[in-house]
This record gives sequence, structure tokens and C-alpha cells, in this order.
Amino acid sequence: MALILFHTPNSRSLRPLWLIEEMGLDFDLKVMAYYADYFASDSYREINPMGKVPALYDGDKLILESTVILQYILAKHGPSPLSVEPGEADFGFYLTWLHMVESGLSHYLAVYLGQMMGVDKYAVSEDFETYVKYQAEKAFEMLNNHLSQRSYIASERFTAADISVGYSLFLASKLCRLPLPNRVETYFERLQDRLAWQKIVSIKGET
Repeated sequence: MALILFHTPNSRSLRPLWLIEEMGLDFDLKVMAYYADYFASDSYREINPMGKVPALYDGDKLILESTVILQYILAKHGPSPLSVEPGEADFGFYLTWLHMVESGLSHYLAVYLGQMMGVDKYAVSEDFETYVKYQAEKAFEMLNNHLSQRSYIASERFTAADISVGYSLFLASKLCRLPLPNRVETYFERLQDRLAWQKIVSIKGET
């Protein structure tokens, strides 16, 4: 049975959509514009009890959280060079960046973006912008240093860790309008040159 991915443009669901496209897997894409009332509705919460995207169905199995979905797809629908295996020297780097940019960067940026857009449930305080920028600067500095002698996050090839990081950089620079360090900007440009990224980021509306 084909995978089913529920996706909203510009959201974290770009991560699994990007991976699926890179792997060339058979899947059914359900594209939905963001409507807060719909995501909070009983009908959508029957699809995802958390009322969010992404939501991935593999048969009757529901998988949630964008970086978890990346790891799941690679484990269940691989093997793929987009994964770094435990026997490879960069396995630790791979897992760290696969998950850390969500908990340590995207989480803050998403709330910040919601506050910028005037969404009441994301309203925090004016001081929160300073805190988000502080967290972003720490993450950017760490990434900038990591890329000092690397073209990609791990094992000198494009992997799911780059997909995870790439979405966070998209959220930071394109949506939140935060500046990136030069080396990180060059890396992000390299990621955006990939055909799979160009395809998925152009998807709009509902299907």
C-alpha cells in the first residue's frame, strides 16, 4: 500500500515530502492550506489527533513528527544512501543534526513566525524575539563551524540530516527573515539547487 502524506505548503511536512521525492517512493500526497479551525476540527483530528502536519500513514500505521518520519521512512523503505548507518564514522553527527535542528531551532522559529503573523495562540512577548534570535545564532554558529571542512552534514554526501537542516534554514531565512552566516548561506543555496527541493517547494494549494 502506498504511503499517504498530509502536507501544508511551507510547513515541516516539507521534510518528509522532500525525502520521499529524493527516494522516488510511491505515495499519495494530500495537500491542504493552513486553516486553524480545520486542523482543530474533529474530522482532521481523526487523521492526526494532534491536529498538525505532517501526518504520514503507512498502511494503517500513523507516524508523526517530521524528523521521526524521516527516520521511519529510511528504516522501513530503504536502504538508501540518504541514511547514515551505525557503522559509518559520522553516524553521531547524522543523528544529532537530524533531530537537533527541530528541537533546538525550528521549534522556536515556528512560534516566532506565528507571533509575527499575529496568530493569538502563538503570542508570547516582545522579549521572545530576542530569545529566538539568540537560539538561532547559537545554532547557526554551530552549523557554520560544522561546515568549515564539509559540503554536507555527514559522510560527505547529501542525507536526510541535510533535509532536516535544510527545512530549518528555509524557515529561518525565507519565512522568519533571519540572516545566515556566509558558509551556512552557501550550504543552503546548494540544497536549494536540488531538483526534488525545487519540485516540492513549488507545490501550492490543495489536491
